[in-house]
Amino acid sequence: MITRQADSSNQRLKSLITRKNRIAQKKRMKHDFHSIEREIYKTYNEINSELDNDYAILLHPILNELTALSFKMKELTEGLDKTFELFIVGMGNYGKSTLINALLGQEVADIDVRPKTWKVDVFDATLSNEECVIVYRNGETEYRSVEETRVFLEKEEEKIKNSRKVVKSELKKVLNELKTKEAIQETEDYLKKEFLYQSNVVEVRWPINANHLSKKFMVVDTPGLVQENLSGDAIISVQKYYHKADGVIWMLDATKLASKKSKDMVDELEASLSKIGGKTDNIIAVLNRIDLVRKNGGEEAEQKVIDEANKVFGKHFDNFICISAKQALKGIINKDSQQISESGIDNLIETINSTFYENAQKIQIQSRGISYKQIIHDVTQDSHLIKAYVNRLREEQYLYTKRKKMLLKKFKEARKGYKNELDDITVSFLQGAQSRIENHASVLFDLESENERGKYIKDHLLSLEELQPGLEKMHKYWLNEIENLMRQLVTEVVFTEYKHIDPNTLKKLFKETDKVPRNVFSYKLNSANLETEDISFASGAGFAAIGGLIFGPIGLLLAGLTSFLGINKEIAKLFKSGELKRELNEAINTHVEDVRKSILNDIDLKKEKATKNVLKNFNQSYENLHGTYKSSVKNEEYLTKLYETFEKPIIYPDIKTLLINDKRKMNDEV
Repeated sequence: MITRQADSSNQRLKSLITRKNRIAQKKRMKHDFHSIEREIYKTYNEINSELDNDYAILLHPILNELTALSFKMKELTEGLDKTFELFIVGMGNYGKSTLINALLGQEVADIDVRPKTWKVDVFDATLSNEECVIVYRNGETEYRSVEETRVFLEKEEEKIKNSRKVVKSELKKVLNELKTKEAIQETEDYLKKEFLYQSNVVEVRWPINANHLSKKFMVVDTPGLVQENLSGDAIISVQKYYHKADGVIWMLDATKLASKKSKDMVDELEASLSKIGGKTDNIIAVLNRIDLVRKNGGEEAEQKVIDEANKVFGKHFDNFICISAKQALKGIINKDSQQISESGIDNLIETINSTFYENAQKIQIQSRGISYKQIIHDVTQDSHLIKAYVNRLREEQYLYTKRKKMLLKKFKEARKGYKNELDDITVSFLQGAQSRIENHASVLFDLESENERGKYIKDHLLSLEELQPGLEKMHKYWLNEIENLMRQLVTEVVFTEYKHIDPNTLKKLFKETDKVPRNVFSYKLNSANLETEDISFASGAGFAAIGGLIFGPIGLLLAGLTSFLGINKEIAKLFKSGELKRELNEAINTHVEDVRKSILNDIDLKKEKATKNVLKNFNQSYENLHGTYKSSVKNEEYLTKLYETFEKPIIYPDIKTLLINDKRKMNDEV
């Protein structure tokens, strides 16, 4: 008797501790999930405050993803208190809809309709009979009548189907033109972005009449989980929906246990869960169409199927429930108790109750923990939209600094080049002029008229016509070089959305496509042939003013020099020849320096304009992707801080810690 009382007391204590542990864990989960949701929302607002809607095209999807991520965290928080959600998972045509109708005792799920690939259907007995709830990716909800919802979803499905056909057709057109895997992937990404319609609906809640099961559970129909991508390859997306589930009924076709896709689905789930330390102990495995097996071989054939199921899937599921969803639904509709009994549906419902309902709170806490790990695992993968953007942003911030430094260096080197060449031409000319002045200036005293002296200075001493061709050639060459450098750098330094394809080519190929409305073409389509303001200089004839610059002031120059000569030529020759040479040298040096400065200033102006053109397109291309460089640095900091939040482990208190805390509270109260 004492032993029984002790056992009973221990059991009550154990139950009390377990209950307290779950309450504390649930409370801590809510706090942690809500904290992360707030951090995501804060990051959204920080980035949005820096955003110019006309630019930063890569940031808009990030904001949408942050909104969706915030909604996922909100779902996790609310999921700890809501009705247990039972997900029905399986390949298309495995009888999911029939099973749902049998479980709910009414025909609510469409049978023989290809499952939609873009939403889940939740059958909720708490809704009014004529009202559906449409849940969007950003968490917004909309209420419509059942009929309005059906019409709306049909239109959404039609848009998706039509745009998918277009994308597959357009991809097929250019596959032969693409040389690398990266180019194929980018083309597919581009086509999906520009042509593929993607519905923002993620969930539709349908009103149903309550029965014994729907009073305890909300039943969820999942999309077909084995699909084809645009290239025709099969893809599996079990984990995309598994993380939402409290419990799962995993349907297998008893007549097709060896199906590779069925096994691939389970393997994919196990691989996904293994990365986050999850388990598949919240899954009930169902072997459907068992009536067909029995029909062909009786109980012996049924046992063989069970043995085969254990052999193929035993490592994933503890046991298998054999049912015939079709037989169960017929029995329910016809109120045929024998059919219902033979279908195995009662056994399945009993298993659902014993597995899920009696342990609902424990399972919901565990499933929310796994769901959270799955979300964090996904968002921290390099392939995730946000993480991929952060990595790209860091790389392109580095490239921004590197490219800007490089383009400024290129123009600086160009200036050094044309300045040195200009200096070489003028120095060489002045050396020749100085030699002629030194050796032949005295001839001027032998000439009678001012015109003769002027002509001699112009033609023999200064020989300015020798300077003109070199300067014109140099000027024309460097204007052309600066223009070419500008065109080259514009191509090299601009930032583009796509790195391995030329969307201009795609645009030409797809210009006839008008089956679906296309989005505005992304910046890359314009960046390959960037408009560069004033990109061409009038350099065909060289700097037209060079001749005028050289010879225009010659009259004043000659007048000053020839008037220097006196009437008494003999005395002047004796006393003024040295001063004459100095005057001639000063005059030509000053004149050539004025010419040099004018030409250098002219090329500098063109170089500055070219630099501004390149910088303008350089900055504009970056801003089109990320916003201004300054704002992108802030955004990188915001997202990095958010990822630090994601990477902090959530540790929940164990039973020992709870007991110690309780004891401390009791002592404090005393």
